[in-house]
Amino acid sequence: MSRTSPAAITTYALAGLLAITELVVLWDAIHPNVSDDFRAYYIDHTTTCLPQPVTGNYTIGTELNFRSGGPDTRELRPCGWEGPAGDGMHSIGQSSRLRFAISEPQDLTLMLELTGVTLPGPPAQRVHVSANGTALGEIEVPSGETERFTFDVPAALASARFIDILLDFPDAISPRTGVSNTQWRSVKLTAASLVPQDPSAPALPPLEGEGSEARPAGT
Repeated sequence: MSRTSPAAITTYALAGLLAITELVVLWDAIHPNVSDDFRAYYIDHTTTCLPQPVTGNYTIGTELNFRSGGPDTRELRPCGWEGPAGDGMHSIGQSSRLRFAISEPQDLTLMLELTGVTLPGPPAQRVHVSANGTALGEIEVPSGETERFTFDVPAALASARFIDILLDFPDAISPRTGVSNTQWRSVKLTAASLVPQDPSAPALPPLEGEGSEARPAGT
C-alpha cells in the first residue's frame, strides 16, 4: 500500500482550510452580523432612513424653529431630512427620525408643526408617529397647509436616555418619474418641542389600538 506523502497531506490540509474559509465567508454573506438599522436599509430595504449618530442635545421645554435662520438642529436629526429651507425642514424618503436627549423620565408632550407638500398626489399626507418603538398616533397633514399636532409621551417611554421619534409617510410622493424612494416627499417640519405635561390637563381617550391620541395643538 502506498503511503501518502507529506506534500500531499499539506495540500489536502490547505484545500480543506480554504473550503472552510469559503464556507465562513458564504455564511457571513447570508447571515451578516449587522445592526437592525443597517439590515433594514441595505439588505431588507424596509426603510429609507438609516440613522446616523447624533447627540440629541436638547433642553426640555424648548420650541425649535426648523426654518432657515433657526438654530442648528443637525444633532436632533438622525436621518430622513433635507434642509433647512425657508419653509422648513423637508422630509425625504418614506420615514424620518428625530432624537431628543432627556435627563430623567417624565410625562411629556411632543409638538410637531408640519406642512403637507404640494406635489401632485393625495390631498393630505398621513403620518404615523411613534416614540421609542411605541405608536403615538396617526395624523393627516393637508397639502399646502401648516398645522400643529401634539402627542402624549408617557414617562414609561422615557426610561432610556433618549426619546427617538419616528415619522412614517405611507403617502409619500415621488417628485418626478424614476426618482428613488429615498428621495420621495411628504411633509415639511417647521417647529417641534418636548414639554412636561400639565398634570391638570384632562386626559384624552386613546385611539383604538394605540397608546395615545394625536390632536391639533391648543385643543
